[in-house]
Amino acid sequence: MAKPEGIKPGDPEYERLAREEIEHYSNIFLGEDAPPSAQETLFQPVPPSWVEVEHRCAALVKEATGFDQSGHLLSRLQAHPGVRMLSLGCGPGGIEIAFGREARDAHIRCVDLNPDLVGLGRERAQSEGLNIDFEVGDLNLIELPPNEFDLVFCHASLHHVLELERLASQIKRTLRPAGCLITVDVCTRNGFLMWPETREIVASLFKTLPARFRVNHTAYGKPRLDEEIWEADTSSGSMECIRSQDIIPVLSKTLQPVHFVPYLSISRRFVDTMYGPNYDLNRPFDAALFNWIWELDKYYLDSKQLKPETFFGIYTR
Repeated sequence: MAKPEGIKPGDPEYERLAREEIEHYSNIFLGEDAPPSAQETLFQPVPPSWVEVEHRCAALVKEATGFDQSGHLLSRLQAHPGVRMLSLGCGPGGIEIAFGREARDAHIRCVDLNPDLVGLGRERAQSEGLNIDFEVGDLNLIELPPNEFDLVFCHASLHHVLELERLASQIKRTLRPAGCLITVDVCTRNGFLMWPETREIVASLFKTLPARFRVNHTAYGKPRLDEEIWEADTSSGSMECIRSQDIIPVLSKTLQPVHFVPYLSISRRFVDTMYGPNYDLNRPFDAALFNWIWELDKYYLDSKQLKPETFFGIYTR
C-alpha cells in the first residue's frame, strides 16, 4: 500500500495534478462541449449502456444486502429528524440533491475540491430550499470534527485520494458511534490498469468484436478505431485511480466492514464512456453482445478467476 513517490500535498507536482483535475471536471460540466444535460441534472453524462450497467449493479447490491445504494442512504437519512450526512468528493452534488429532496429533515454537508462544481451544487440547493451545504475542501488535507455525522458518503471519490490512510482515519473520527460509511468506488490496479489475468481475457475478447464496437470515444479527442483495447496509467499524469488498489485494504484496516459487494470484473472496460457509446441496446445484436459481456463478467467474478474493478461497501467504526 505504498503511496506514489515524490507526490505529497503541497508539493508542486501535487498542485499541478490538483489543478488539472479541477480543469478536467469543470470542462465536463461547464466547458464549451459540455451537453446541456450536465448542468440540468448535475450528473456526469454517460452512455445508455453504462446507465444499464449501473441499474444491474444496483440490483446486485440489493440482492446481496436488502437495499440498493439509494435504499441504504435514504433509509438512514429518513430514520429520524436531524440526521447528518457528509458527502466527500460530491462534485456538483446531483446525487446529494436528489436525496435532499427526499429527506428534507436531514442535513447534508457536501465537500469537493472543485470550486466550479461546488458553486453549481450550492446554487441548485439554495434555489430549491434544500438543507444542503456545499464547501470547497481537499480530501487529502481535510480535518473533520469528532462524532459529527451519522453517515459519510463517498461516491466514486476515493480513487482520486492520495492520503487514503489519513482520510479513512478522519472518517472514523467524524462518525458517531452508530454511524457508517457508504461507498461505491473503483478498485482496479493503480492508474486504472488491469490486473494481468484481467488484461489477458479483456484483450482477447476485444479483438473478437466487430469494428464498430471498438471505436474509442474519449482517449484521442475525437472517436477513433482501436485495434487493441486502450490502456494507459492514468495516475502517471492525473489523480485518477492514483491509489485505487489500496482503497479496500485501507478501509478494511481502519473500519469494520458490514457489507461488501464486488462487481464489474470486465464490463467497465467495454461499456463505460470510452466504448459504451457504440452500443445501441435497442438493436438485438448490440443487446445480445452487451448481455454476453455482462454474463461473462459475473461468471469470472463468481468463479474467482478475476478480481472486481468496482465495489459497494458499508463500514462502521
